[in-house]
Amino acid sequence: MGKGDFKEKLIVIGFLLGVFLPLRLIFVEYISDQWIGNFGLVSGLGIVLLILIKKGKLGRVGAIFEKQMKKTIFGKTGKFVIGISVLSLLYFGSTMFFIERGESVFSEDKALFYDAIVLKNDFEQITPNNLKNIKIIYDSDNRIYSTFDYTFSITYAIMNEFSGGWLEHLYFILLVEQVEILGIFLYYRIFAKPIISMPANLVD
Repeated sequence: MGKGDFKEKLIVIGFLLGVFLPLRLIFVEYISDQWIGNFGLVSGLGIVLLILIKKGKLGRVGAIFEKQMKKTIFGKTGKFVIGISVLSLLYFGSTMFFIERGESVFSEDKALFYDAIVLKNDFEQITPNNLKNIKIIYDSDNRIYSTFDYTFSITYAIMNEFSGGWLEHLYFILLVEQVEILGIFLYYRIFAKPIISMPANLVD
C-alpha cells in the first residue's frame, strides 16, 4: 500500500467518523436510546451516502470513498476489517455484560468500592465481612472465571457510574455500529461480488 492509498484511507476513515459517530450520539441522546430504534441508522445513512457518491454529489471525496470502499470490501483488507469487527463486537458486548452484572449481581460490593475509591472515603470498610457479593466466588465451581467476572464487573460498573453512564452509552452505540458494519461487509462480499467487475489494480 502506497502513501497515496494510505492517505485516501485516512480521508475515508476521518469522513466516516466525522459523519456517523456524531449523528449516532445525537440520535441516541435526543431521539431513542433503545437498540431497535438505533439499528439500521448506519445502514440508512450508508445507502444515502452511496446514492450521493453515484450521482457525483460528493466530488473528490466521493470518488476516493468509492475506490477505497471497493478495495476494502472485496480485497484482502476486507478480511482484516471483518476480523476487527468481530473482536470489537466481543469486546463491546462483554463490557456491557460486565457493567450490567456490576450494577445488579455485584451491586453491593460495587457501591463499597465506588465509595472508597471515587468518593475517597475510608478504605478500611473494604473487608471480607463487608463484601457481601464476594461469597459468589467462594461458592463457585470455577473460581478463576468467578474471580474474573467479579473483578471486571465491578471495575466496569464503577467506570460507568463515574462517567455518568456515558461509558455504557458509548459502547452501546459502537456495538450497534459494529453489527451493522459487519452485516454490510458480509452481505456485499457474499452477494455482490459475483456481479461487480473491478480493475485488477483496485484489489489489494
